[in-house]
Amino acid sequence: MILLLLLLLLLFPLLRLVFGLAGWLLGLVGTLIIGAIVLVAFAAIFRFLIVAVLVIGGGLWISRGLFS
Repeated sequence: MILLLLLLLLLFPLLRLVFGLAGWLLGLVGTLIIGAIVLVAFAAIFRFLIVAVLVIGGGLWISRGLFS
């Protein structure tokens, strides 16, 4: 998905040359949409990792307290 965003950013000047203002707007809107998708995907992954770390850390802390 990040590669797609980078390709879109590289395609942006070409679209502007080929289509003029319409290509410029298309490239800008496409970049914003792809950027939002990447941001949401990273936020979901980051939230999952935070929850996993808290669950594993909490389990280890509780088990250490029970067995010591």
